[in-house]
Amino acid sequence: MAKQAIIHVENTQNIIEFAEFLHKSGWEILSANKTEELLQKNKIPVTHEAALEENNLYVQESSGLVRRVLLSRIDSNQMISQSGQDNSIFIICANIFPFLDVNIDKKGKQPETEIKPFTLFISTLLRNSFTNYENLMILTDPADYKEAIIQLKTDNVTKDFRLYLAAKALNLISAFDGGIAASILQSEKFNIKFLNYISFPFKKELNLQLGTNPQQKASLYRTPVDFGALNGFSKLTGKDISYTMAADATFAWDQIHSLYSLLKNQYTVKSENKDGYPFTTQFTPLTGTVFSIIIKMLNILGAGVSSNVLESFHRAYSYDTQNIMGATFGCSAVIDANAAHEISTCGFSVIIAPGFTPEAKEILSEGKHTKLITSGKANKIGLDGKLINGGIILQELDDKPFTHWKITTKNRPSQGIADEMAFGMRMVMSARSYSAVLVKENSIVGIAQSCLSNLEALERVLADANQRKKRLEDYGHVLPGPIADVLVCDTAIPFCDQIKNITDAGVSAIIQPGGTASDSDFIEYCDERNLVMVFTDMTHINF
Repeated sequence: MAKQAIIHVENTQNIIEFAEFLHKSGWEILSANKTEELLQKNKIPVTHEAALEENNLYVQESSGLVRRVLLSRIDSNQMISQSGQDNSIFIICANIFPFLDVNIDKKGKQPETEIKPFTLFISTLLRNSFTNYENLMILTDPADYKEAIIQLKTDNVTKDFRLYLAAKALNLISAFDGGIAASILQSEKFNIKFLNYISFPFKKELNLQLGTNPQQKASLYRTPVDFGALNGFSKLTGKDISYTMAADATFAWDQIHSLYSLLKNQYTVKSENKDGYPFTTQFTPLTGTVFSIIIKMLNILGAGVSSNVLESFHRAYSYDTQNIMGATFGCSAVIDANAAHEISTCGFSVIIAPGFTPEAKEILSEGKHTKLITSGKANKIGLDGKLINGGIILQELDDKPFTHWKITTKNRPSQGIADEMAFGMRMVMSARSYSAVLVKENSIVGIAQSCLSNLEALERVLADANQRKKRLEDYGHVLPGPIADVLVCDTAIPFCDQIKNITDAGVSAIIQPGGTASDSDFIEYCDERNLVMVFTDMTHINF
């Protein structure tokens, strides 16, 4: 009886070439369902195996196939059955796609997780095959087919290669099982954010050019879904993405998605006046507007909202032209040729957007060191974390800028000021703490990040705004009016000389968590000068 190989794959990459080799080498191929149809379509003889059928309900057939796999034995490293002709299966070529459906599907809805008995049987087959790996070749990765062909041609399949393949099979199974578990336990039905064991099925997408430093190696992994900030990395123009580029591009897209998730539709927050009168603050939806942001080494260099891509780019770019070279530019809208001409002059290392017109893509691709990334809807697991020595620490995402507003001053914020407060708070949530942002006309005109204290953040944000204003004036762009409209801080700030300097520069509104010993003096100072101050009672420490 001919040597037998099971071929049953969801990932069909390179499978025809491998199956043709087996057939020409005298192997009998066992298969079913779509894999069988694919092989037959390519005129490769296949023996139908009922135990592999997707809707197979006969446990005896499935267990019988597993038994045959477990009893197959080789003699002197040659694939010859020692236990009878029924036990001549020596190659298991099977794979499954791990999945992770935690938050949203492509239509933005909470999915109902379906566990297919077929895919569970394939994982069971692979798991049992591992116990007999010394006698089997267990192929789950198309990248290994070429080496498998070489070793089969020479009749010398090494023990180390068998062990290597078997370990990769276990790696795939663990990702598959982990994806099912996370999809169920973290769904709305159970809402368990912190699992007993973390085993999300992150798949290696590509090897990166280098890590943060040239001596470091790095790889990019993503969840096995067709959307999310990292989906476009496999379709980018240009090669040699580095760790820093990938991190900055992901960070930029996260900010774009987070802001639009908050303000795409009519967003409201419960508020109360200084006298305790309750009301609702409404924010202007961002529908029809464009948000741009510039990131470098996970620092925000600029951000702005406007009615079109070009103007949005100008608002993000104009306030810091000094540090732009090598930065990442992110945009919430498809980039057109009109904007591409100006964007192309900045020397960005990465440009990430939902899409590029053909003309814009041609213009931007002329930069040899610029990578274009097309990204889609965000996909989040609702957790934030950091690798530490010996483990990982996790916490819930800090994704709500505020749930309540307390207007501490006599004056309420106008509609425009309220919108700028929401925009600034979203930005300060992303900046590494301690941080502060100055906003004017929905643009960042000053930002302080990674400060050692809130007072240092207040000093640096005004200094940064003054430097940016001077650079604009040096280029002949005189900005009328105050240096900024709104001050936004991620932690409670006391009444201090730094605040006096900022308000003397023209800032008329402040939003912060509140809760210092000098709150009363601060509020009195604001009322005396007709300023607006809002307390949120929520800090946004980020590091």
